[in-house]
Amino acid sequence: MTMEENCLKYYFDFLSQPSRALYILLKESGTNFEANQVDLLKAEHHDDDYRKVNRFQKVPAIIDYVDNQEFQLAESVAILRYLIECNKISMHFYPMDLKQRAKVDEFLEWQHTTIRTSCSLYFRFLWAQEKLLGAPAPAEKVAKYRILMEKDLELMENIWLKESRFLVGNSLTAADVFGACEIEQIRCTGYEIKAKYPKIYAWIENVRRELKPNFDEAHHLVYYIEKETKSNQ
Repeated sequence: MTMEENCLKYYFDFLSQPSRALYILLKESGTNFEANQVDLLKAEHHDDDYRKVNRFQKVPAIIDYVDNQEFQLAESVAILRYLIECNKISMHFYPMDLKQRAKVDEFLEWQHTTIRTSCSLYFRFLWAQEKLLGAPAPAEKVAKYRILMEKDLELMENIWLKESRFLVGNSLTAADVFGACEIEQIRCTGYEIKAKYPKIYAWIENVRRELKPNFDEAHHLVYYIEKETKSNQ
């Protein structure tokens, strides 16, 4: 195989929160990778060709090359840890210090049953369902998931961001990148966090400043949808 053929292949969609997180981390780390966008709204993740890349038919996914053999991997946190060990994502984002790394892992595990779930469901029922199914979700269902989401956002304010600039102390880590990408997703619905959750708003702005221009590049679709949503409200 040529060097180009051995390049890391990254499969993602900018509408996917963890896809954006890994994209940002790869770009920030200066890693050479082949970007393969998989359009979720067009259901390209269900194509037979993509099933050969990721048997779960979700994004993100990677194909790496080890001793000229393909190595396929799915699930964003597993991909993160693998790429850290391969030096394809900077150790800066996943500290060597055992306690600091454990705190990053603590957040990555916590988010799956909290903001990863509640923000996704609010986005799904308020925006994605109408796009995919042609009819909005019932108002009571949207209200239910807004309550769950806001409960998790309160935990972000009062626990994770109570006394620190970032989620794990005062240095940006992968936890911040994944967390910020999750919460930015709800901008597609026109939801404003600034007034009700000032600590979250300030934290995301800190993350954005640390990761310019890659953070904004990865979120360009989210910001376009936000603008479109607000113009129709």
